[in-house]
Amino acid sequence: MTLRISLSSFRRPVALGFLAILLNGCGITSWFHSTPSPKAPPPITKGQDKVSFSTEWQSRLYGIWQVDPYQGTLVAHGQGQVVVADASGHLVSMTDSGHQMWMRSLDGRTARGPTLAGGVVYAGTDAGKVYALTATDGHKLWAVQLSSEVLTPVVAVNGHLLVQTADGHLWALDPKDGKVQWTFSMNEPSLILRTVATPTVHDGVVYAGFADGTVVALSLSSGAELWREQVAIPHGSNELARMVDVAARPVIAKDQVIAAAYQGNLAAYALQGGTQNWSVPMSVYQTPVLDDGHLFVADADGRISSVDLNSGDVLWRNDRLSGHYITGFGLCGSDLLATDNAGYLYVVDPQTGHRVGQTRLSDSGIQSTPVCLGNGQILAFSDAGTLYRIKLAKR
Repeated sequence: MTLRISLSSFRRPVALGFLAILLNGCGITSWFHSTPSPKAPPPITKGQDKVSFSTEWQSRLYGIWQVDPYQGTLVAHGQGQVVVADASGHLVSMTDSGHQMWMRSLDGRTARGPTLAGGVVYAGTDAGKVYALTATDGHKLWAVQLSSEVLTPVVAVNGHLLVQTADGHLWALDPKDGKVQWTFSMNEPSLILRTVATPTVHDGVVYAGFADGTVVALSLSSGAELWREQVAIPHGSNELARMVDVAARPVIAKDQVIAAAYQGNLAAYALQGGTQNWSVPMSVYQTPVLDDGHLFVADADGRISSVDLNSGDVLWRNDRLSGHYITGFGLCGSDLLATDNAGYLYVVDPQTGHRVGQTRLSDSGIQSTPVCLGNGQILAFSDAGTLYRIKLAKR
């Protein structure tokens, strides 16, 4: 295990004794995680290896890249274009075939990646800025300074840009010029994962998670609070044990919203009023996957489960990847996909939970969740800064 704490200008491994001294201070906004060492997965059960992999192309990008499941680099894709952002603040745009179109340098690091919407690329940085650039050539349309580090990708929806910052603020900006439409804020704990759930919008309501373990429903048009609920209540003898960040994006499932907290719970709430329908203890930082009325969850220990939407009961659980550092979890067609910090891509059968395919794409880790392009094709991004276009095929 590697223990690491990051303060505003201080990043290096620390001993537990010094960590305790730091935590006795006040006004600390930071993040912490323990990282299992990369390791090879166990072999797939005989007869279950049903998916093959082929690389259509790969492109090594300039920049500084780092793998972190709480804050992995996201890949934006649309209209034949791919946009990524590195940890030193470079935005890189490519064609669907992997050829670079343009690259721009922003003020501050952009570890959370860009958003591509309506011919515009939006990106936030750790310097607290949000940028809008033309997708065709990277020309800057506008930039706005917010109150602190941007922790989520920009969500573009119905004439609003939504983004959350490290000081507990949720911002709604005007896509035309970046002017503030409204803000909502929550008190942040002294120690955080340095990431929060990307807001989800449904029927004119914003569902947002915060580092104190709270999920909130707000009016998209005005920012007025509709309801709030506590997904997890902080407990423990120190700040590390009391970390209950809602880091997974809320998921809308029929008439309820599913929220999850790190070192907390997986819970379902009624869209109207926020009444809790069920809650189960589960530490989650990856966004759950909803498919055909079924909910799939990768927990912080690397276990993958199918969860009943009506009760929260676990229908099946695959613990063969326990202890692996899951960096991405998603769906492509009828397959569940997971990636880890050892550079492996896994395919899981959603009906049984069995691994039906796995391959090592890179000697380094894989950045966040692969992007599904359809027809069994995905984009996956390595810790070394290599973008892969992979074809999945049934054997």
